Amino acid sequence: MPLWSLDDWKYIERRIVTGANGRQWCVALMDVLGQEGDPDMPSLTMELQYASGRYFTLVYPPGGSLQWERGYASLHDAQVAYERLVAAVADGRLDPSQPVFREDLED
Repeated sequence: MPLWSLDDWKYIERRIVTGANGRQWCVALMDVLGQEGDPDMPSLTMELQYASGRYFTLVYPPGGSLQWERGYASLHDAQVAYERLVAAVADGRLDPSQPVFREDLED
């Protein structure tokens, strides 16, 4: 069985961005409607749509696994966030290889 890849998704826009440390990242904007998704988990796309919004910004290394994602309810908000994300990865304000932990979780 062939492995599923993030490169197989359909994106509204996707750029290869070189970060401040010289590593390349795919920064992408996608609409979850109409996506085929992971063939082993076809309902996951619909779950994401209702949980976090319809539009997503993603960061992942070319051919690699997801490092960063955020959901947005409107295309305009997602496009603004996408442009900011491209700039943040390029100038080093965001290093997708470093995990970001939520601080609003209860014990």
